[in-house]
Amino acid sequence: MSELPVNVQRISDESFISGEGVKLDLKPASPFVRAAAFLIDLTLYVGAFFVLFCILVTVTFDQGLPQTLVRAIFVIIIFLSFVVLPFVIEVFTHGYSLGKWAFNLKVVRRDGGIITARHSFVRAMTAIVETYMFLGLLSFMSTVFSPRATRLGDIAAGTMVIQVPEAVFYPPLVMPPDCAEWASHAQVLPIPDELHFECMNFLHNNRQILDQLRLSIAMSLAGRVSAFVSPKPPTSIHPERFLAAVLVVLRDREYAKELKRQDILETRRQQVEAVPFEV
Repeated sequence: MSELPVNVQRISDESFISGEGVKLDLKPASPFVRAAAFLIDLTLYVGAFFVLFCILVTVTFDQGLPQTLVRAIFVIIIFLSFVVLPFVIEVFTHGYSLGKWAFNLKVVRRDGGIITARHSFVRAMTAIVETYMFLGLLSFMSTVFSPRATRLGDIAAGTMVIQVPEAVFYPPLVMPPDCAEWASHAQVLPIPDELHFECMNFLHNNRQILDQLRLSIAMSLAGRVSAFVSPKPPTSIHPERFLAAVLVVLRDREYAKELKRQDILETRRQQVEAVPFEV
């Protein structure tokens, strides 16, 4: 089962390490997608401004409000429409807005967690300068030239806007019958996360690939995975079935470890809750 060279262009997602040392695959949103989402949000904010402005005009003509008071209320309306409204929406939706929802974007902390009111407040206040005073130019340029497409408000708040990944359901894999005997005594080492994802994604989408290319990719992946197993699988085993067998072995091993861990935790919990000396 020799490895065939296949020209594959890989696009690596941004990876971040959380405070707990967990690797997070977060894909920053494109500056152009963010700009399109902001235009939708801006339409909402402008609409809210005009509604409040019309109410102000009506009350002014009916009640004859002083000019100084009208100016003060006008400034408050601007602040409510373009600062308070985005802040409230972002807080109550935990990082979403109308435009972000339309383009499947979300504001998260740098460690991937849910933002709080403090994060949204900093983003809303910095937007006054970089978004509204400079007509969005400063905000757009900062996202274009930033390594992770973050505007100045994101840098100040410790947040980022990510492209929310689509939910994907993978049916469970089963052990191929012709690989069961080999898998029962084979030594399978953990494979890298990227390679594991490539194999999983290939096995669930291989029916959409042309036969010749499908076989080439299967042999390429099998050649890379075979470096982590001993002994090598029999040459009669199809590379796709070999990949499935390896993934099943790794999955069952992790499942067994988790069951053992849960049993240990349950035993410790019972020991802690047990009455000492049976009193």
